[in-house]
Amino acid sequence: MIILRAAVLAAVMLSTTAVGMADPATATVHAKTEKAACAGPSDFDGDGVDDVAVGDPFADGDKGAVHVISGQKVVPVPVPGLARGDGFGWSVRLAKVNADACADLVVGAPFTDVRGSEDAGAAYVVYGGGAAPPRQLTAAEPQRDAHFGWSVAGKGDLVAIGAPYEDEARLADTGAVYVAKGEGRPRRISQESPEVPGNGEVGDQFGWALAFGAGNQLIVGVPYENDDGAGRQVGTGKIDSGSVVVIEDALASRLSGVKLDSPTDADGDRYGYAVAYADGAGLAASAPGPGYVQLLDPKLAPLRTVRQGGRQAFGFSLAASADGRLAVGAPYGGGVRVVSFRSPADERVLPAADGLAGYALAFSGNKLYVGRPDAAPYGKVAVAGRNAEEPQDVQPANGSDFGMSLGG
Repeated sequence: MIILRAAVLAAVMLSTTAVGMADPATATVHAKTEKAACAGPSDFDGDGVDDVAVGDPFADGDKGAVHVISGQKVVPVPVPGLARGDGFGWSVRLAKVNADACADLVVGAPFTDVRGSEDAGAAYVVYGGGAAPPRQLTAAEPQRDAHFGWSVAGKGDLVAIGAPYEDEARLADTGAVYVAKGEGRPRRISQESPEVPGNGEVGDQFGWALAFGAGNQLIVGVPYENDDGAGRQVGTGKIDSGSVVVIEDALASRLSGVKLDSPTDADGDRYGYAVAYADGAGLAASAPGPGYVQLLDPKLAPLRTVRQGGRQAFGFSLAASADGRLAVGAPYGGGVRVVSFRSPADERVLPAADGLAGYALAFSGNKLYVGRPDAAPYGKVAVAGRNAEEPQDVQPANGSDFGMSLGG
């Protein structure tokens, strides 16, 4: 069963197999099949315009729904076979999974029951242009309450899927990440994997947040890790101080990387709650507990820390643009700030808006997309041009919490 929406909004703050799922006749978007003429890395539907995916995981009786914003259009993405409580659309990202010109959608449904395992979770690849039926991904050994698909990341044909509630070696909720190149077999990575920095411990939730960095670099948020010294320890040290694990090459036969602990080493920081990377500019990692975002350069040297504080959850969401800007969401009254990795003086604050503005964020081209899942009547997304005075709201014909997740 999917957990109640109100409980979610409160709680978030505090080797796999691929199985075909759909009849080829039912998996199309815009009724386009073989004639889609996609252009650009984010064109999903073949209309020549870069697209942004929007998740509404509580829509349609909690089956969930995903739409694509394409220009001024908001278009539903049909996927057959969903069940009540799946939470399809909890996480969304565009990637280039197959070899054609169209972008593909990777969608998390972390409350899906899999082979008798309740809430084991699944993710779907929805092929752009209707090139093929959607494909379901699950863990090779599905676990009850693992929530595979809680987070997703994409870069080119690289895809990562987080299962932060997955257990390992009798360690509850230590977490794991699954990484695949193209349509290849996903690889499971955890803090128990050889040479991965850190130790898997109860409640760490490795894979809560994901991003790809330079090359095949994988960035993993571990916000509920305790800073408790060397070795495996549980329930001691700085509780939920958090960390970020950077794996240098997620496809390498021998993994390596570094672990970044909370720079303040404080209880409740939840450092790594959200992560984002801008090529050539650097890495951002948030700590929404106290309300700050740390910026690091491409070599992971600290640049500066941006703070907002209060009870606004500054850093609840992050999005990085290709030109080195970073959008920071503070949806509990703090809105959205856009800062620059390169220039502390370059900053923009979007006009205040209701509806948990900044719950999710995404860049596409020169536009910033801001999720407002609580905006009446069933959620909205504000689209802000770089030089536009006022963002413009878009919404679908129906839904529940449109804008809870965004992926560009």
